[in-house]
Amino acid sequence: MKPTPAQAPPLTRVLLLGGGGFVGLHIGRRLRQQPDLLTLLGPPRAQLDLRRASASAWDSLITAARPDVIINAAGRVSGTPQDLFDGNMLVVSGLLASLNRLQQWPWLVHLGSAAEYGVTAPNSPVKEDLPCHPVSPYGVGKLAATQLILEALHWNTARGVVLRVFNPLGAGQSGATLPGHAASLLREAMRHSGSTISFGDLSSKRDYIDVRDVARAAVFVARLGRQLEDSALPTSQVPAVLNVGSGQARPSRDVVTGLAQLAGFTGRITETAPNSPRSDMVQCQQADIQRLCALGWSPHYTFGDALHDLWSTPPSADWDMPSAFPASQLASVALSPAPKESLHEKSRI
Repeated sequence: MKPTPAQAPPLTRVLLLGGGGFVGLHIGRRLRQQPDLLTLLGPPRAQLDLRRASASAWDSLITAARPDVIINAAGRVSGTPQDLFDGNMLVVSGLLASLNRLQQWPWLVHLGSAAEYGVTAPNSPVKEDLPCHPVSPYGVGKLAATQLILEALHWNTARGVVLRVFNPLGAGQSGATLPGHAASLLREAMRHSGSTISFGDLSSKRDYIDVRDVARAAVFVARLGRQLEDSALPTSQVPAVLNVGSGQARPSRDVVTGLAQLAGFTGRITETAPNSPRSDMVQCQQADIQRLCALGWSPHYTFGDALHDLWSTPPSADWDMPSAFPASQLASVALSPAPKESLHEKSRI
């Protein structure tokens, strides 16, 4: 008799929310590279606005996906203070409420932000247990979402981790961020032989991390839930909050001068434009990444790699995105009307 072939283990079903945004696109690409993971992309905002989704819409989405893991990369980085609060907190609130109603406990990986910390001591790596005092509406919204998850973890009504992402940098970054804005200005200057480009004060220091390393961290942590189940270890073995950064702080000026060098721009770079209201009060942030590194992750890409990827990839690049749910699976989802918005501008971390 021929031996019976060993049955392949079932694929881990990963539901990715916010997969059309800057970070989400990179996470989706990374997920597609994993043969043991089945990636399910949540519906685009035009089809289902998660901020305004009804309870039945959320339940239909979760029921259709049957996820083992949920990665939440949905959120807003621009708009009014209310937009920023709702666009970050309401998604998490709706997700947690649905999981509680359905009594489902997938492993949740939520992408938070270093903006939750607020002002930090210069040249001092920020540990995850530092009290959070956000100074921007974006940081307030992100912290509200994180607090909902931490409360659910405390009461054992959810399982998972919050990844506090510092300053992602790389291909597809929008003009709502300094790197994306700098790349846009430089492309415009090179097209029209511009001699001067202007920014606000570029002396503030940030922990810039290649967005591909953020994606690697998200997928790495996504696997931890299944590993804990297989080993019968308690989820408390994984800290509830993990910083994701390079562990180094560098002046924002390095982003602009680095991109200018890649572009071959030889004109003047001034710092006379108005400063960003989103980050003007924070002069320095640097991640302490010891917790995440102790679990087995470490940054792979360099600052130069990230700049090169940002400059060499046009903003309108055709990304290799995971497949969204077939329309038939979402027939019962109550869709809410949504304005036409750029996925890169509005639906990312």
